Amino acid sequence: MDRITIVRNKLYIVSVLATVLFFAVANFAEAFVPVRISIKYILDSDGNRPATGNLNTDAEVMSEFDWGNSILASNMSEFRLELVEFIDLTGVSHRYSHTASESNRNALRTAAIVNPTAYEWRTNAINIYINGGSGSAISQFPPTNDIILMNQNCANTPSCMLHEIGHSLNLYHTHSSNETCSDTIPDNQNWSKDSIAVNQYGVVFASLTSAQQDAVNLVFNNVMSYHTTEPQLRISDCQRGQVSTQAYVDKGWLLARTPVYVNRSYGGTFKFGTYIFPFRTIQEAINSGGLADKALVLEEGDYPVSTTEINQSNMEIVPRSGAVTIFKGQQLYELPTDLENSKNIKVRDAVKASRNEDKAARKALKNAEKEAKKLAKKEARTALKAEAKFRRDAHKANALTQLIEAEKQAEGREKDALLLELAQRHRSAGDCEKAIAYYIKVAEKTDQPGLRDWVQMFIKQCTEEIQKQNPVEEEQGL
Repeated sequence: MDRITIVRNKLYIVSVLATVLFFAVANFAEAFVPVRISIKYILDSDGNRPATGNLNTDAEVMSEFDWGNSILASNMSEFRLELVEFIDLTGVSHRYSHTASESNRNALRTAAIVNPTAYEWRTNAINIYINGGSGSAISQFPPTNDIILMNQNCANTPSCMLHEIGHSLNLYHTHSSNETCSDTIPDNQNWSKDSIAVNQYGVVFASLTSAQQDAVNLVFNNVMSYHTTEPQLRISDCQRGQVSTQAYVDKGWLLARTPVYVNRSYGGTFKFGTYIFPFRTIQEAINSGGLADKALVLEEGDYPVSTTEINQSNMEIVPRSGAVTIFKGQQLYELPTDLENSKNIKVRDAVKASRNEDKAARKALKNAEKEAKKLAKKEARTALKAEAKFRRDAHKANALTQLIEAEKQAEGREKDALLLELAQRHRSAGDCEKAIAYYIKVAEKTDQPGLRDWVQMFIKQCTEEIQKQNPVEEEQGL
């Protein structure tokens, strides 16, 4: 029985070769549910950011993002932080030195809602305002959880930003009296590991069992703790559940993709696809009204599927809390997917070059979008984006050229894999005629009947697409 296993957003297939399933599983190798974050720097009256501090440069903020997402991934959360924008905010310099206090945060939020243009206020993201204040940071709990004010001395490590977003998603400090998670033992912001251990178990940390030490570490190294002598990298199962619950409540304005939860161990009566009331099977999620443009979030475990098609438009499959295995698909063919490690040096070098060009193509427009926001004139923004599209297209063409070179040098199933990739790229680009030419080469060359049937299906589909675009005129009595 063929099985696909997803662990920590990486795809593991029970074979060193690609396993293609009838249900055509969606792109989930690095899938997640994006939490939209908007960053605004409040500049001083001269249009400057603070000269020093923990968050005075884009690089420092991006480090917070990178660490935050690394922590979320390592703790098997379905969420990742998605940077919507970087904005240097002028015209509100009277708030440049405001400390991160409750009153200043509330005043900032009120002013931003009254005058959203001046404050670049978003109603579809958490608005993080960074200024030159000498304090730390302050977030806001639901339901007004759409703002964070950050000063330059926020010291949670390695991601003060994730700590504050944790509050936005209804997480309290580990030492707070409001903290209700049963899997986090009592904490005090001034305690050492020994103090936590003695309070809970009556002995110092070194005398604890490994399980007890892990319980202490879960609190001491928790994202929501105040213990900064060691990295804050842990999130408990209960905390992760609270985040999933709150994020689903706020999905309409906060999340870039709606999660649909499936938990095979759920035994409740109500099944709505929420974290609290999940579906038990993938089929139930499919039957609920479609998964197009959504994220199918699967709790740890094995999930059987029928031959029902689940590859709906732009759907992603996201593992949560542990490894997920999807099985009972029919393997149609086997092709290598790691040609960057090919023993054929020429194939390996060409494939690596193609991947580099693909990466450059993706970055071209993304970087242009960021730069365009800094330009005041529409004409300049349009010109910048046009130039970026030209560079993107050039990189994509270079990538294609490298794949063609790799295919010329390849043999056996490596050649089949490259021919199929070229066919798929031409079809994605709207050139069905070239796609058909490559599909035919695959069908003629392969020794796998399943692969031959697979590409012949695409040949038929491409032929039909060409006919729709170029209908044959009725004969005029000839």
